[in-house]
Amino acid sequence: MAKKRPAKKTRPVARRKGVAGKPARARARITKPTPRKRAARRPGVRTAAPAAVTTPVRELAQRIVELTVNHEDEKAFAFYADNVESSEAGMPPAVGIDAIRQKFAMWRGIVSDSTWQARRVWVDGSAIIIEWGARITFAATGKQVDFNEVAIHEVENGKVVRERFYYDRSALQP
Repeated sequence: MAKKRPAKKTRPVARRKGVAGKPARARARITKPTPRKRAARRPGVRTAAPAAVTTPVRELAQRIVELTVNHEDEKAFAFYADNVESSEAGMPPAVGIDAIRQKFAMWRGIVSDSTWQARRVWVDGSAIIIEWGARITFAATGKQVDFNEVAIHEVENGKVVRERFYYDRSALQP
């Protein structure tokens, strides 16, 4: 016959008293979330996004847009260098301020009315890129068409030295 093992003696477990008389093991661990540390702010320092930096090239871009929208050709000539090179889509470049004057006169002979809107203006270093939308009226026929163009102006010493215009030439067929 097998011997019986003596029953294991157990001692009562001493329980520590926790919060509100509950045993320590049974109480939920309650902690407050740790607050996030904020970056130290210096007095008078703004945290908003910085405003666009105004540069002479940005100011020139803004003036080109204003003068084009308001049809102020004579004032626009002041922004060109004497040896400016201007290229239209599919045409040889016109060189010099007098050639620019002739281009403006030719344009005014073809178009009796136009309304221009600068959709987007980009300035990067010494380059100005303007995406234009226009509604033009041909002088000969009175026909109105929508006209889209991208103009790239290169600036040196505060003057436009080179400009290129990209557009669909078929839009200018009266």
